[in-house]
Amino acid sequence: MGEWDGKMKRLVSVAQEDFVSWLVEGARFEGELSANFATRDRDGDNLWQISIEGKPSLLNLELQLKPDENMGRRMWEYNVDADIKYEQPVKSVVVYLKKPGHPKAAPPYQVKLPNGEVIHTFSFTVIELCKVKTKNLLQRGLKGILPLVPLTQDGQDHDAIEYVIKELRQPGVKKADELLSLTYGLAGLVFENESDKLWLVRRFAMLKDILDESWTFQEIKKEAQKEAYKEAHKEGLQAQRQSLILLTQKYYPALLQLAQDVCNAIQTLEELQDLFQKILQAESELEVRQILLGAKK
Repeated sequence: MGEWDGKMKRLVSVAQEDFVSWLVEGARFEGELSANFATRDRDGDNLWQISIEGKPSLLNLELQLKPDENMGRRMWEYNVDADIKYEQPVKSVVVYLKKPGHPKAAPPYQVKLPNGEVIHTFSFTVIELCKVKTKNLLQRGLKGILPLVPLTQDGQDHDAIEYVIKELRQPGVKKADELLSLTYGLAGLVFENESDKLWLVRRFAMLKDILDESWTFQEIKKEAQKEAYKEAHKEGLQAQRQSLILLTQKYYPALLQLAQDVCNAIQTLEELQDLFQKILQAESELEVRQILLGAKK
């Protein structure tokens, strides 16, 4: 999930109680359990101890970005493993963060014999956030899931984001700075229009004093700085390649193809700049050829 992964893990970790209340009617969060099972090549995302009407149960929550045709079987395997390990019934939920496309998990999952006889039927819940009505999520009154609003049906509307900000700035909201930061981070992943992105940056810049205290916001800033550096470095590489090729084309046209091959192979701006200076100072085509061949090795 890349850049989604860290933000969603952080959101789930700071809002476990609200996620449980949202996903399982009448349930309470009691604690976190290991989703690591020795029989599986892949760990589950979240496994929580919950209680329903005072009786112990489990909740397995999987967060999915891309479609997975084997998702139904994965959910079934996690469910069975958790049931066997902890000897409690397990509620299984998969939440698609973006429009999953096809194929996607569609309950129930069934295991059949070659003759078509069904020997296992497994029920689980699928939530596609892009199909969740924004107002329905807002009306739940659960502050911890509000950062998911940008991922919902109408959640990229400015008014929806303003509502989330207003709610999270209410007195007494737990980890409000983290939740605001995560709202900003998730909105930044789904906002596509440049004017919307600019509005988002300006709006959350007004909350700088609050967000500066947030661990999540510091991580988001680091990610943004890394991306900005990558883009600048990429643009710098391209500009330097172009300059070197133009220099070769103008003064040493016979070496143009060699220069293009060498430029495309070099991946650091410093090397390209060094090569440019050497060619600029060269006094003959033979010298330039030797420089390019040396750089090609």
